[in-house]
Amino acid sequence: MAKRLDLNIFNSGVKVVKIGQLTKDIIDFLDLQCIPCDIVLWHDRLEYIEKHKSDFESEVDFYKHIELIPDIIENFDYIGKHPSDNSIQFIKRIDKYMLVGIRLKASGNLSLLSSYPITEEYLKKYIQSGTVWSYNEVKKNSNAK
Repeated sequence: MAKRLDLNIFNSGVKVVKIGQLTKDIIDFLDLQCIPCDIVLWHDRLEYIEKHKSDFESEVDFYKHIELIPDIIENFDYIGKHPSDNSIQFIKRIDKYMLVGIRLKASGNLSLLSSYPITEEYLKKYIQSGTVWSYNEVKKNSNAK
């Protein structure tokens, strides 16, 4: 069962909600300088993400994909480390490839930066540039230890 984000939670005055966890396997694979921690979504980032609504076929399609952010983080198909903006990217194919960007920092919880669809062509460019790897590569690396 896919984990879902209840977007109505912010209507009740909640300001931040846990959407995932940065695990030791991911930290080791991406050679990050941090410890395992929670990944959170602040209520105001949801407003920022809404600027990507036009990248979807409909508003219903947009919300369907945004609600699946926790599942994208936990069950990613690809993961990457952005070469210049100090973030990591979780990518999963739902109806389209969805990228969830998470801001990195040395300590404390990590925050969602943005989430939006990417094309298969962009995904291939990321893989070819060596900034994105498949889930299988991460698992193979963690099993080798």
